[in-house]
Amino acid sequence: MAVFALNRRETLAPGVYPFSPRKHLRQVADLVGAVFGAELDEEGRYALQEVQAVGWLSPVLGGLLSTNLLGEFVGGYVWIEGGRVLGNLTLQRNDTSGSRWRISNVAVTAEERGRGIGRSLMLAAISEIAHQNGSWAVLQVRLDNQPARQLYSSLGFTEVCQDGIWRLPAWPADGSSRPLAPDIELHRLPALAWRARFELAQAAQTQLANWASPVAAEAYQTDPLQALGEVVSGWLGLYRVQRWGWQSRGRLDGAVEAHASVFGGAHRLRMTVRPGARGRLERALVNQGLRALADAPRAPVIIEHSGDHVEGVAALEAAGFRAQRVLLTMRRPIVPADALL
Repeated sequence: MAVFALNRRETLAPGVYPFSPRKHLRQVADLVGAVFGAELDEEGRYALQEVQAVGWLSPVLGGLLSTNLLGEFVGGYVWIEGGRVLGNLTLQRNDTSGSRWRISNVAVTAEERGRGIGRSLMLAAISEIAHQNGSWAVLQVRLDNQPARQLYSSLGFTEVCQDGIWRLPAWPADGSSRPLAPDIELHRLPALAWRARFELAQAAQTQLANWASPVAAEAYQTDPLQALGEVVSGWLGLYRVQRWGWQSRGRLDGAVEAHASVFGGAHRLRMTVRPGARGRLERALVNQGLRALADAPRAPVIIEHSGDHVEGVAALEAAGFRAQRVLLTMRRPIVPADALL
């Protein structure tokens, strides 16, 4: 796939061009907002608004300052036609070695889809990764976006794992709701016993999922000061954290963590089950997590969970959770011949 070099001409031939923050950022931000805006959470919408604001100022700020402000939106390709950005693809290194590259924000205006613009952008990105001696291209796509999944599969991408966000609209369901009772007796887990929860999270993740996103110890570590802070905050009614688990033969096989929000915002759950215990613990863990939120202010409940954990998804949906977004991670090995695309 030939990539045209940018020049000073006002009218460019239709095709793929390297992304320039100074020239393209405003239109790219608007395009990404139009295509993905409905999927963004509050944090994502705020980040997009910042990028759009920088886009308006880019011609004044200059490319270098815009690049320093943007981070994620600094590399990639755009499809230009009639002076307009009709397609975009963001490309960036996914590790310090440059072995993995992440492709994101693949967007084409609704009226121009089906013309091969997305494929052209993808081929340009794959070729660039090969020129940079990268080994892997990685991307995420909504599970229900069949056209995009078919495109990526046709280009040699294979499935790695699924990660989703499930949402319960409000809990408790009403002011008089009785808390759910777990059908398996669970035990309270001490805040400082984080290593067992971390080891469980590692064991629960598939090898491919770990390749895509290793479990970070920092997400589970709790030091004495943090543990004390949880206790004091619970006493003061600022926020409350409860952890419950199931142990078998001295090993933690399942755990649920409930974060109750007091001053607005959604409550949050985190559930983990060891592969050998799946199918037995999920319902009890979900019920216990909701039970821990029974006397909290009425609010939505959010849980980020692996879509590959079928039994866990079933337990969540049985309790009233519905998928808000499920992303499929895909990858493709890069070979020297890709530089010729």
